[in-house]
Amino acid sequence: MIIGNGQLAKVFAKSQLNDDVCIFASGVSNSSCTDEKQFERERNLLIDTLKSNCDKKFVYFSSCALSASEYPKNDYYRHKANMEDIIKEYSNNYYIFRIPQLFGDLILHKTLINFIYKSIEHEHIFYIYDEAYRYVIEINDVRKLVEAYLTYHDSCITVDIANPYRYKVLDIVQIFEKLLNKKANYEVVQKEDKYLLDMTNVKDFIIEQKLDIKFGEKYLIDKLREKLK
Repeated sequence: MIIGNGQLAKVFAKSQLNDDVCIFASGVSNSSCTDEKQFERERNLLIDTLKSNCDKKFVYFSSCALSASEYPKNDYYRHKANMEDIIKEYSNNYYIFRIPQLFGDLILHKTLINFIYKSIEHEHIFYIYDEAYRYVIEINDVRKLVEAYLTYHDSCITVDIANPYRYKVLDIVQIFEKLLNKKANYEVVQKEDKYLLDMTNVKDFIIEQKLDIKFGEKYLIDKLREKLK
């Protein structure tokens, strides 16, 4: 069972999931969201879905930022933490995957990767923090990791899944400039926005299960080059 109709939901529609799995891919995804109605919609849907699927493995997507205790938490992150608590209350068979900047198809979307791509393509001016860093993961690698954890790992876990290499946002812009052969029109703002993650567990899991996922510094440019072919 898959709850949702966005990019995550669509990529899991390609999976051969067992009937004992419920993928909840209908949560608030914009980390700048402050709309309590959106938070309430997810909260109500989450509780209803948990109650009606209490016998299933329950998969939820949260945020890597929650793993960094020093990182300031806005309304969105506090909401995600509340959703994690609800899942732990209602389910004894859950898998909470904390994900970073997600990218799939390079369509008009509010995620960072897509925003930078569209801004450069359409020659829009945009602003970048000089000390902003982000972890990333491509959507199909999310699917591969989730499928592997469901198959080979016990439930009741909360795990970060991301490329362990942390990119400076300015470097992400430069990657797009190189791939598109086009200069970005941006201004730099003197501000810091970053956190550090310990990715040892996911790195070990990928090696143990011999997964075809090639994380590292070249991960982003290699994945984007494939999408821009």
